[in-house]
Amino acid sequence: MPPTGVREAQRLETRARLFDAAVAAIGRSGLAGADVSAIAAQTGVARGTFYFHFPTKEHVLIELERSEEAMIVAELEHSATTPKDLPAQLAALVRHVLDAEKRLGPLIFRDMLGLHFSPTRPVGDELHHHPLAEYVIGAIAAAQADGQVADDADPGELGVIFLTGLFALLTTAAAEARTGLLDRYVKTISQGLEAR
Repeated sequence: MPPTGVREAQRLETRARLFDAAVAAIGRSGLAGADVSAIAAQTGVARGTFYFHFPTKEHVLIELERSEEAMIVAELEHSATTPKDLPAQLAALVRHVLDAEKRLGPLIFRDMLGLHFSPTRPVGDELHHHPLAEYVIGAIAAAQADGQVADDADPGELGVIFLTGLFALLTTAAAEARTGLLDRYVKTISQGLEAR
């Protein structure tokens, strides 16, 4: 019987292979077209092993999204300028999200964002538990502490509203019209947040 450490290493390695194969399958065929049996076979495991690690294909996208969000937040925090300028922070966030779309490819990106509006989204995966949401909420709270945002505003609600609108625009807007639309979106939201 192998030691626990070896078994755990094998489990993590199998999980990583399944994750990579699932992401590649979703990138080729979209979430609906990705076949769990094919993913398991490609990885050399039984179909049930996939479900042991990921209850649904949606869970793969949730994990990928969290990883991407953590990377975006790290990049935003690394490139942060002082003093904090909320409109500039939101505009930078949008640029980094668009970079993630290029990195991931259109099928994965669309399906990942679409999950935010889908009844198949895993229960318990709330928007405000994501690194990107935490970043936006923190940026709004910091701007509020600086007097840039009204005292009676709720940074949590505003952060969720901003990201929900952003994700909806990214999911539905035509690619050629998105740049100007997203610039206007950030400007409108930023002006709406200003303390009066």
